[in-house]
Amino acid sequence: MSSAEARSQDSSGQNGKLEALESIAARMNGFMYRCKNDNKYTMLFMAGAVTGLTGYQPADLINNRRHSYMDLIHDEDSPQVDRAIEKGSREREAWNIDYRIRTAKREVRWVNERGGAVYDSNGEVLYLEGAVFDIGERLEEARRRKRMERVGEIGQQIGKASRNILKTLKKLRILSLNASVEAARIGETGRGFGVVADEVKKLADESGKAASSISELMDELESELRAARGDGEEQKPGPEEGSAQSKRR
Repeated sequence: MSSAEARSQDSSGQNGKLEALESIAARMNGFMYRCKNDNKYTMLFMAGAVTGLTGYQPADLINNRRHSYMDLIHDEDSPQVDRAIEKGSREREAWNIDYRIRTAKREVRWVNERGGAVYDSNGEVLYLEGAVFDIGERLEEARRRKRMERVGEIGQQIGKASRNILKTLKKLRILSLNASVEAARIGETGRGFGVVADEVKKLADESGKAASSISELMDELESELRAARGDGEEQKPGPEEGSAQSKRR
C-alpha cells in the first residue's frame, strides 16, 4: 500500500469517526465541544444542538467569530465556572457544573456542563472538551416537586389549625353550659358568670385567629396549586448581565 493510499484510508477513517460523533451529538439536548484553554473558552469544535440551545450557529462561536463562549456565560456565574474548570484541570479531574447562559435572544437558560482537560506529554493542558446540556426541564420539574411538597405542608398546617378550632369550639360549648348554670344563680352572685363570660370571649378570639390562619393557608394553597399546574406562572427575568468577566490563568 502506498503512502497516499494510507493517508486516504486514514482520512476516511477520521471522517467516519467525525460523522459518527456528529450523528450522536445531533440526538443530544445540548452539544459537545472542544475549546482552547484560554479566558474566552475559544471554541475549536462544536457538534449537536448548538443553535437550539444558544441561538447561535456554531460558526458564530468557533474561533470567536462573532462571540466567544465566555460572552454567553452569565456574568454572575462565570467566576464559579472558571473555578470549576481550573480545579478540574489542575487536579486532572472532570468537572460537572450548572450555570446560566444568555441566548442570542437574550433569554436566560440553565445548562449543565461536564468536561475535562486534554494534556500533552509534558502534562500541559492542550485544550478542554466536554458536553453542555439544557437542564431547564429538569429544574422546572424540581420546582414543581418543591411546590407540591409545600402544598403537603400547607395541608398539614390546615389540618392542625382545624383541629385546634374544633377543640376550642368544644370548650366553648362546655363553658356555654357552665354560663347557663351560673346565669340561673345570678340572683345569688354574678361573679362566676362574669368569669365564665370572659373565658368565652378569650376562646372566641382564639377561634377567630385560627380561622384567619386557615383562610391565609387556603389562599396560599390555592396559589401553590396554580403554580404547580403552571396556570398563569410568570417567568422571572434573570439578573442583569454585568460587563466584568473573571479571567482564568
